[in-house]
Amino acid sequence: MNRPTGFFEQPVWTALGLLFVCAGPLILLAGLNGYVPDDDRRGVVVTGLIWTPLTVAVLLLAVVGTLRDQRVWHDLDTAGVRAMGKVTSAEHVWCSEDDRCTRIRMLVTVPGRPPLTTSHLIAGEQTIEVGTTIPVDVHPTRDVFRLVTDPAVGEASPDPEGGHRRSTATRSPRST
Repeated sequence: MNRPTGFFEQPVWTALGLLFVCAGPLILLAGLNGYVPDDDRRGVVVTGLIWTPLTVAVLLLAVVGTLRDQRVWHDLDTAGVRAMGKVTSAEHVWCSEDDRCTRIRMLVTVPGRPPLTTSHLIAGEQTIEVGTTIPVDVHPTRDVFRLVTDPAVGEASPDPEGGHRRSTATRSPRST
């Protein structure tokens, strides 16, 4: 799989998450500082006391999950093994309401591990022949992998320093 988008890299979800995280403390402050009628104060304070730990838990889960994802992809960058994947099928599929993608399935052979089958979505309708070999970075012990090349071109993405670029998965631009 290619590197997934982190929670904090999606602005809409980040904004909603921040609103949720702020809700508990704001409710608690409103109840304690007299911004609600006296009849409702106890209920508002109890609600704030319940929501505040929940929002802290959600915030911690989001931060810990993002840090874990970054560590896993960093491990792939540092300990990844370059392997060749052979395309076993390629089909055009809808990847959103208006955009089409190409789904490729590959058989990847990694030294010291049994062969594994992967599936990747490539933006745009690409022509990728069955049997084409595409370089793939694979973690030696985990089931983490990513494409190294643009499958339509079939060449490795060059690194300006002379090696192969391994820090990000490459994808072709969306067709318009």
